[in-house]
Amino acid sequence: MSGRRIWLVGIVAAAVLVPLGGRLVAAHTHSDSLWANAARSLGGWQEPFDLRVFVDAGDDVLHGRNPYVQPATIGGPGDAPYAYPPVLALLVTPLAALPEDLHDVYVPGVVFSLVLIGSVVGALLLLGVHDWRCYPIALLYPVTVETIEYGAIGPVLLLLVALLWRFRDDARIGGAATGGAIVLKLFLWPLLVWLALTRRVGAGLVAVVFAAVLAFVSWAAIALRGLDDYPHLLRRLVDVEAENSYSLFAVLRMAGIGETGARVLVLGAGAALLALAWRAMRADGTAFERDRVSLSLVLAAALVLTPILWLHYLVLLLVPIALARPRLSPLWLVPLVMTLFELLDWYRGWPRGDTEALLSVAVVVAVVFAAALQRSRATNRLAACL
Repeated sequence: MSGRRIWLVGIVAAAVLVPLGGRLVAAHTHSDSLWANAARSLGGWQEPFDLRVFVDAGDDVLHGRNPYVQPATIGGPGDAPYAYPPVLALLVTPLAALPEDLHDVYVPGVVFSLVLIGSVVGALLLLGVHDWRCYPIALLYPVTVETIEYGAIGPVLLLLVALLWRFRDDARIGGAATGGAIVLKLFLWPLLVWLALTRRVGAGLVAVVFAAVLAFVSWAAIALRGLDDYPHLLRRLVDVEAENSYSLFAVLRMAGIGETGARVLVLGAGAALLALAWRAMRADGTAFERDRVSLSLVLAAALVLTPILWLHYLVLLLVPIALARPRLSPLWLVPLVMTLFELLDWYRGWPRGDTEALLSVAVVVAVVFAAALQRSRATNRLAACL
């Protein structure tokens, strides 16, 4: 059997066995833990919350309805409306067309869970990780497991950033990956700064044009429904969720800093990280090392500057980890510490200014970036190969 057929058989087998494994785990646990809920989503025994919102929006698109109908109040995660650009609703229309309940299986949830797992695996391959031990560890990160629990698109964003990295010298692919990531999640706009800092102007132009065209075409495809109220919807979400999420703004507010002061400090921190990225591009070392360090700093700036930060966004930590340590090292184990946070009830989907939740996660993120920005022999060897 050829290598290609072996890979195909392996992928098909995984697509069948992984959801069955999820159902088996879910059948033997009745807890409300992160892992139990993810197993239920993977096995099709529950509707992941975020995915449910996406599929409803896709169903609205299929039936010519406005997917941006705003609720009267947004007081918590259960009230969250569809707030992504239309392109995501269009992309999930095939899931909306699938049968929802097939022999007690929520089919869209199973399919999307497999897409998320495949996105993480594909991203690690694109980032140059060939140590098999890193893959199960990355899939066991609480932030990765949470994407499956909720059906969040963090792994898709991770895959697009990995595509940018792998094809950073190909203006078309790298630029399209950047534009797609920014359209799906605007907080990734600092990727354009990275393209400018690394003098990849062509890729930056492709990213801007691709993002603009993608946004325009997707809004046109739904006859501009909801466009007038969309900015207002985003402002409502920021007003309610920014201080209740894991953002730096929320951390500063928890520390007793006033709203204006917190916003100024957030902007200052983001600007400082972008300035460090600019400095990294002028440091000594290989082009690979300069690109790696500056991209890590730009991603840090994106996470600092975003007004709303949920834990599943932190699957993006795999980018600095994978680029800094392409083989298994202690750095790969740092995000696993959040498993302990889950057991201590510090890991919460909606922290609402809780001190333990905010500070514990902030420390992990800071340690990951601080360690990833250090040179290693493994990184230098990978740079020599590339």
